[in-house]
Amino acid sequence: MTLRLFTSNRLEILADTLAEVLEEPISSVLDDEIILVQSKGMERWVAMQLAQRHGICANYRFPFPNAFIHEIFQKVITDLPERSDFDPKIMTWRIMELLPLCIRRHGFESLRAYLEDTQRNLKSFQLSERIADTFDQYLLFRPEMIFRWEGGEENHWQAVLWRELVKETGTMHRAALGKAFLSATEKLPTTLHGLPERISVFGISTLPRLHIQMLEAISRFCQINLFLMNPCKEYWGDILSDWEIKKTIGRESKKDRAVDELHLE
Repeated sequence: MTLRLFTSNRLEILADTLAEVLEEPISSVLDDEIILVQSKGMERWVAMQLAQRHGICANYRFPFPNAFIHEIFQKVITDLPERSDFDPKIMTWRIMELLPLCIRRHGFESLRAYLEDTQRNLKSFQLSERIADTFDQYLLFRPEMIFRWEGGEENHWQAVLWRELVKETGTMHRAALGKAFLSATEKLPTTLHGLPERISVFGISTLPRLHIQMLEAISRFCQINLFLMNPCKEYWGDILSDWEIKKTIGRESKKDRAVDELHLE
């Protein structure tokens, strides 16, 4: 299968390209056409654009990336629940239950000072909610750090609280599932049953590394189309900030190279 990239500096042009790609029907008329988006507003806009170009927008599904990735996990990893115990809303209550047992420990002084002299649960809930959201971001953007914590490294309060959290439910969180999925797909032949025939990713400005790895892995078994905004037609990945330009000039001047030869503009 394939992974294709389409770029433009205007969403309307990307919508035109998306409509052209989707003019070729998938093999089963009963299957959903999957388009990943980053918000309900974008879902509505894309649906309207496709309806204008095709006359109708039907049998499309617009999941968010996190929800879609969990669906993919369920197709490969058996006995996976519909909703993870590491969902931030669920994790909030579990953290709130653990905090009274942990804040008397060494290293939890800052949390103990924050929660002392409070007679209500609102402050504890708000703190637990903030911690749960932070842990959720760690799972997505810092999985290696989470694995180190689970291996016993580091003893600050976040690492200790995380280890207490995984004692009850195990480590079936996004970081571990992603690692298991990528490992499993490397051993699979050319077919992975249950995947959509075609997946489009539209207008999402940024994706975590795990999601990129997942899309790359499943592109072996189905067609992946990325529709991304790009500010210009040239490659701009090498553009340097003012600070980086000054640092580069200082470094290269020691080698007797002229600034014009560096092509920093």
